[in-house]
Amino acid sequence: MYIIIIGCGKLGSTLAKELSITGYDVSVIDHDSEKLNVLGSGFNGSKFRGIEYDSDRLLEAGIKQADFVLAVTADDNINITVSLIAKKIYHVPRIIARVGDPSRKHIYDMLDIETICPTQLGVEILKRKISEKNVEVLAVIQPDIEIIELTVKKHKPCTVKSIEEKYNCILSGLMVADRFVFPEKDELVPYGAKIICTILKKDKEKIITSLAKEISR
Repeated sequence: MYIIIIGCGKLGSTLAKELSITGYDVSVIDHDSEKLNVLGSGFNGSKFRGIEYDSDRLLEAGIKQADFVLAVTADDNINITVSLIAKKIYHVPRIIARVGDPSRKHIYDMLDIETICPTQLGVEILKRKISEKNVEVLAVIQPDIEIIELTVKKHKPCTVKSIEEKYNCILSGLMVADRFVFPEKDELVPYGAKIICTILKKDKEKIITSLAKEISR
């Protein structure tokens, strides 16, 4: 899979290194040579210095063969411009743009550009850590999908299968008395156990209310 990353700031450089190590073919474009140098001599991908939305630079980076374009500069105008060029001119199969200013997300939505907003995601995670006792957000997969860790405060044990069916989630981990297991569908989830599950945001409050809220004795 071939990925072009636009912008080599903290997010772009980290993405480039991680994806490269994982085995993806990665190219990075940035107008600032100092930022590109941060990737170091051990970076296995390609680096291109120049205006991020310049067609010659994009062609040199191989945009016609790209499977993904990730526009992650700190400048929303650049991210929007590159995303539209990649989408409308070169028909890149998948384009994801970073939203720097959450108030401008509606522009991306109007242009039908897939986005990620680190600022908003960070705010949401911190808000949940403050407000939700017995629940921790481990990762935000998409704006509407999260991986959460939840401490069960329900007294009547229930099975993994019943939890998954009732709350429309995937339970991938279970910790009981400091012992972690990948649970079977018929395994009971006792009071005090920690579960790790992937769940839609719209279903999260339901599982929290039912399983993680303290129950008065």
